[in-house]
Amino acid sequence: MKIAASDFDGTLNDKDRGISPENVAAIKEWQAEGNKFGLVTGRNLELAKLGLESYDIKLDFCVGLNGAVVFDENEQEVFGAELPTKVIEELWEHDIARESPYVMLLQGKKTYAHWNTADEDNPLRHAGLPEVTKKESLGIPRLMQMCFAAASASRAEELAADINRRFGESVTAEVNLHYVDVCSAGNDKGTGLANLQAAMGWEQHPLYVIGDDLNDLSMIERFGGFAMENANPLVKEKAKATFGCVGEMLRYLQRADK
Repeated sequence: MKIAASDFDGTLNDKDRGISPENVAAIKEWQAEGNKFGLVTGRNLELAKLGLESYDIKLDFCVGLNGAVVFDENEQEVFGAELPTKVIEELWEHDIARESPYVMLLQGKKTYAHWNTADEDNPLRHAGLPEVTKKESLGIPRLMQMCFAAASASRAEELAADINRRFGESVTAEVNLHYVDVCSAGNDKGTGLANLQAAMGWEQHPLYVIGDDLNDLSMIERFGGFAMENANPLVKEKAKATFGCVGEMLRYLQRADK
């Protein structure tokens, strides 16, 4: 048995074209041979399922919130790390919360939204997410991640770096394009996959990963992973090979054993 873990946004799922038929077919072939396929994403389970709802893809696992939560094939949580309430309060006062058009607050399976602007172009605005005030957010149990959007990728990197400097003992801020995800310290996609292996007893099975942006570096470096051909240059530099799509990687791995 082999295990393949793919980033979602920008890797398995193209922002403009969605998930290609080639990717769906390759995942089915991979699983039909007795292998496991799942996501390792900044999304939680609710948002991951929202992204998959138009496609016939069955996940064998989901490592969500950049490693802060892990689910098995039955959507049962096998690992979770909460954000400290004190840091949630402090993040509301940080520049990132004031500059972002919205603040997303995520549990492992449920998402809450606070809108700073009436951004009707954001598809999440139409996803029926419960809206909360800052005060209400502090009473939500087991929050595991806060998500923000910056004006540019460079500004996102600046804001994330400042959060890591100021609150690094308590949280980790990760950048993906112009978005910043903040979860509890010590959690990233690499540690999330290690927690998946331990929870499922999969330590002895080959694990292959693929991603495209900076929040994928931890898993690519830890597991000697792959990158998309259009990935961030720093990610491509660390990857052992690049592929045009996830399906191309899966078929490469299948051929390698034949």
